[in-house]
Amino acid sequence: MNADTLARTLTPHVNLALVARAQAELLRDEVDAIKAELLAANEYFDEYTGERITEPKDDWTMGDEAHPAYLALLDARVRAAGHNPPEGFCPALMAESTLRDAEHALIEAARVYPEFAHMTTSRLLCGTKGKPGLELHREYLDLLHKMVINHPNYVSPLA
Repeated sequence: MNADTLARTLTPHVNLALVARAQAELLRDEVDAIKAELLAANEYFDEYTGERITEPKDDWTMGDEAHPAYLALLDARVRAAGHNPPEGFCPALMAESTLRDAEHALIEAARVYPEFAHMTTSRLLCGTKGKPGLELHREYLDLLHKMVINHPNYVSPLA
C-alpha cells in the first residue's frame, strides 16, 4: 500500500466526514440549546420516574400527553432559528445520520486496500474481547482520518 495513493483515495471521504461531523456537532448544540430553554421554561416530567426533565437528552422520556405540544414548540423554535427540515424531522438527527453515512463510506472506501479489506462497519461495531464495538469503530475511523490528515499534501476542507 502506497501512502500517497491511500491518501488520494481516502481524502474525499475524510473531507466529507469532517464536514459532516462539524455540521452535526453545530446542529446538535443548537437544537439542544433550544430544548434546554423549553425544558427550563416549562415543566415536563419523566413518565418513568415522575421527575422533572431538565436535560435535553432525556426529553424522550416525556409522557405522551405533553410530548406532542413540546415537539410542536421545538419545531417552531427550530424553524424560527432558520432551519427548514421536513415535517417531523430534527435537523440535528438528520445531520448525525449524514455523519454516520459518511463514516460508513470512508470505511468502505478503505476496503479496496488488502490491509483494510476485512474491516466493515458491522465487524467493527461487534467489537473484540478486549474492546467494545463503539470504541473500536471510533478508533478505526480516527486511524483512517489521521492517515489522510497527516499526509504532507493534505488540505483541510474546513480551513
